[in-house]
Amino acid sequence: MKNKAPNPPRLANRFLQWFCSDEVLETLQGDLYELYEKRREKSGKMWADFYFITGVISACRLFAFNGEKRIRSNSNIIGMYRNYIKVAFRQLLARKFYSAMNILGLVVGLTSSIYILLYVQHELSYDGFQEKGDRIYRVISRFTDSGIETDYPSTQIPLATELRERRPEVELAVRIVEIDKALIESENHNVRQYEENFCYAEPTVFDLFTFKFIEGDPGTALNAPNTAVVTSSTAKIYFQEEDPIGRTFRNGDNGDVYQITGVIEDLPENSHLKIDALLSYATFPSEQFSDWGGWFPTTYLLLKSADQQGVVEGALADIVDEFVAPQFEDFGVTVNYWLQPLADIHLASNFGDSQGESSDVAYIYILSVVGFLSLVLACINYMNLATALASKRAREVGVRKTMGSFRKQLISLFLVESSLTSFIAYAISIVLVVVLLPAFNQLADKQITLDFLMQPRIVAGSLLAMLFVGVAGGWYPAFYLSGFNPAKVLKGNSANSKSNGTLRKTLVVVQFSVSIAMLISTLVVYDQLSHMQKADLGFRGDQVVSLQMPDSLTKSNYPVLRNRLKAEAGVSEVSSSSAKPGSDVFYSLMNIDSPEGMINRGVDFYWADYDFLQTMGLEIKEGRNFSGQFATDTMAALVNQAMVTRMQWDDPIGKHFEFEDGDDDTPNPAYTIVGVINDYHQQSLHSPISPLAIFFKQSSDLVDIKISGQDIAGNLAAIEAAWAEVNPGKPFSYSFLDEDFESQYYADEKRGQVFTLFSVFTMVIASLGLIGLVAFTVELKIKEIGIRKVLGASITQLWAMLCKEFLVLVGVACFIAMPIGYYIMYKWLQNFSYRTDIGWHVYATVGLGSLFLTLAIASYHAIKAALANPVNALRTE
Repeated sequence: MKNKAPNPPRLANRFLQWFCSDEVLETLQGDLYELYEKRREKSGKMWADFYFITGVISACRLFAFNGEKRIRSNSNIIGMYRNYIKVAFRQLLARKFYSAMNILGLVVGLTSSIYILLYVQHELSYDGFQEKGDRIYRVISRFTDSGIETDYPSTQIPLATELRERRPEVELAVRIVEIDKALIESENHNVRQYEENFCYAEPTVFDLFTFKFIEGDPGTALNAPNTAVVTSSTAKIYFQEEDPIGRTFRNGDNGDVYQITGVIEDLPENSHLKIDALLSYATFPSEQFSDWGGWFPTTYLLLKSADQQGVVEGALADIVDEFVAPQFEDFGVTVNYWLQPLADIHLASNFGDSQGESSDVAYIYILSVVGFLSLVLACINYMNLATALASKRAREVGVRKTMGSFRKQLISLFLVESSLTSFIAYAISIVLVVVLLPAFNQLADKQITLDFLMQPRIVAGSLLAMLFVGVAGGWYPAFYLSGFNPAKVLKGNSANSKSNGTLRKTLVVVQFSVSIAMLISTLVVYDQLSHMQKADLGFRGDQVVSLQMPDSLTKSNYPVLRNRLKAEAGVSEVSSSSAKPGSDVFYSLMNIDSPEGMINRGVDFYWADYDFLQTMGLEIKEGRNFSGQFATDTMAALVNQAMVTRMQWDDPIGKHFEFEDGDDDTPNPAYTIVGVINDYHQQSLHSPISPLAIFFKQSSDLVDIKISGQDIAGNLAAIEAAWAEVNPGKPFSYSFLDEDFESQYYADEKRGQVFTLFSVFTMVIASLGLIGLVAFTVELKIKEIGIRKVLGASITQLWAMLCKEFLVLVGVACFIAMPIGYYIMYKWLQNFSYRTDIGWHVYATVGLGSLFLTLAIASYHAIKAALANPVNALRTE
């Protein structure tokens, strides 16, 4: 080159020489020279251009170099963690027994927590599929009578109209009216059965709730009278594989015929709505119940904004003042409304709710705590065994530190080990959850599917559980082991400090305290369920068969059916009533005799005939039963003792109940009390016995039949034959009274079974941890045992020495857990009006059982070590 470019600045030149090879540098200098020559001809800013280009090249080269350094660094990190994983696997295989105890404990903890997560998420998911669910509310009516508040999920018919017309905050107000057990017949009469999930609904129900239409137009499906929208499963029942659109079915009770205008998908199982068919609201005779004195529909509101709940509840208060209060002010009854969010219906409905089974949010909190405790107990197991095995890892830590390992690296190593153990346990747990899911569904009475298991929340929750166990279980061992002094441990000084042993004992006490408290709770739950099922209910429901009379024809045939049944040898009593123990009764405002004269009160009541008391085994305390010998008994009444107490009657016989059904020209229907019956439980033992009246009626909705227990199958066959003879073509449907009553405890029983399962899981986790610790303790003392045996110690002395420590620990756990368990269950039992006592047998069973289990575990390892040849233990000395 004849003309050379000026030398670049020294710093830039050094960068180029550092990052570029000689060949690359020569090429860059040539390119720069050409650019320099061109720029010199056009501009005098030669040095600025040259500096700029040199800087750009240097920066690019520097970026590339740093990227290469990062790649090399990441590669080193990956290699390091790959080595950690190999070491972790070797440690697991080197101590197979302790690894198995750790993994098995984590499997039990993770499996139980994942099942609890599934259960809780399933309960919380109710109505979550509703697209407008955050703005949907149900109107609840609250009655306050004599200071007692009662909530009902129903309203008067005019309420929805008033809200639509008055409140701009209400976008939709939709009424749904449930139909009592109805006899439905297909158009060709091939299918005829009773239905309980058919409802009248306004056309806008499809704008409120999310129903997925298979056929039909949601905008017009329920506009016309006598139209219906059915679910796909209902359509298959009545029309098999044929197209149901345009087909009809008939209500056998009132003769109404409905034409199907739409088919929707079955509602998800996690819906508070249990609907098989929606019938047009225009068919419902609403004009007969259009005043403010009758409660029929369930009213749902769609608000324009979720934050307007308070405004609408204020509007409801205004409606009460204007329309409702005048109706009830003379009866001493106060009526109010409040709005229940859709998301709260399943978990916060502690009142009668025929739309699906309700639960209790308290159980969600309890199970969530149990799930967390399961994870904590599993972590304690890992921490206990890891710190107990510290002496086995002490020399390894000393060598690693001597060779240059930092504490941060050692912490990473031990956390990788705990995370790997957690991952293996997690993989096994997922397999167990999938395989045992049908059994869990049966136990919990749920329909949780594998699709539900793959929901993002469930996947994320289970992964967080795994990470929690891996990190929480490994953090203390990691910090503890990484803190060993290499000089001391390499000289052979013990790594098991006194503080470490104290910690392990503390954790054992914590584990068994939690397990024992849960077992106490489980036994109390089962004692309470047993108490409710075996308590004297005040009536005899065994061998009582109930038949439903669903329409006017079967009711009119009752006298003939009664005589026909009485002729059967296996039938002792036959009666008719509108309610039976365990079922809902009617409620009405009445004028009642009192010491102050006629007063207005709300009354629970139902109707029954002459033979009802004998059939149910109810006893007369004062007065007499209904009797055909008295013509006036067609307007007679019986009351229970609670009603006498409420009304403060000294002599209840002859007192009157007067309905408010008459007009100016017709006197109000009045019933005269002829007898007082002993108190009995009309509802479950969750509720106290309420004041109750029974009014005479010859034929009602139910037939109650007392049969002998000698030949139940033969008696049922005879009853069915009599029914078919008197009511030909009517489906025969029966149930046993005692089973119906006990079904009220079904949800409690299922919750008790679920709680028991997880209580057992916690005890299994604690036991696995104890097995590992006992085995390790015996291993540490194997030489001491050998020496003692050589010096003449008996097997019994050695056994006592090894078992004493663990029996003391479990004894301390019992001392801590029993008061805690008592307090928790005492509070829980306050939810029941009739409850069992927490007896000494609960503490004896749990305490002795825990001690026996501990003794069995410790004895196995102690006796095994005591029987071993001491030479094998001492030959290395």
